Amino acid sequence: MGVLTPKLERLIYVLEWARIEEFADDSWDGIGRPPHVRAWLANAFVAKAVLGITTTVGLVERLTMDKTLRRIC
Repeated sequence: MGVLTPKLERLIYVLEWARIEEFADDSWDGIGRPPHVRAWLANAFVAKAVLGITTTVGLVERLTMDKTLRRIC
């Protein structure tokens, strides 16, 4: 998977505790663009808060560069 820093371990703990995937609805009625998996997006924004990333652009850059964080989200 990669190197797990203490912050990434804390993120895993928070995501396991929150269980966002149970609350993120992936239903689609066939009209319009199909939705992305909303749980993945929600996990990324939780990671933004836990890791102290201040901007969404910073989150996107971190997800682009950090393979471990991408796999966690």
